[in-house]
Amino acid sequence: MEYLIHFVFELIKISILSTVYISLLLIVFRIIARKKQGSFIDKISKRKLLFWFVGGAIISSSLFIFMFTYYGNHGLGDFAIVPIGHHKSVFQIDSQFSYIENAKGTQIEINDFIVENDHLYAKKVYDFNGLKGDYVVWDLKNDTWEFYDNNIDYFKAMKKRCYPAPHTFKSFDEHYSEHWNGWRFFLLP
Repeated sequence: MEYLIHFVFELIKISILSTVYISLLLIVFRIIARKKQGSFIDKISKRKLLFWFVGGAIISSSLFIFMFTYYGNHGLGDFAIVPIGHHKSVFQIDSQFSYIENAKGTQIEINDFIVENDHLYAKKVYDFNGLKGDYVVWDLKNDTWEFYDNNIDYFKAMKKRCYPAPHTFKSFDEHYSEHWNGWRFFLLP
């Protein structure tokens, strides 16, 4: 049900965004048409209603398709997604359960994390069989995971390989807010 409500909200938002975008485009074309009489843009500005409907449909369709791409998909309903690079994402279900998934389809649950230098560093790693380790480092380019059983092992690797300190890790909600709020919230579906 949450999925459907969010989907309807996104359709309304796409309609509003496309109306604003096509209206702004029409205003720009009208300004240009005043300076260049008889040009193609002048002809478009005279058929503004047709341009507004056709252009609005094109923009709406484009925004709808964009909403399901890697760069525009933030999840619907109780499912949330944060892209982290190399076409990899961190997922969250029901605002509680955050997980990552490699190319093989293996999923592991994580808590706080940070993404730096094409790597994801995360705390409290679980798979479906239980605790996998206290930390995981996911090489996003090579799609490989390296697990650390405890704090001591991670801190040794942190000093040796310049990993970020665990106190810099953030929750999924913080990452989601940083990525999807701001200009993306107002300008994209």
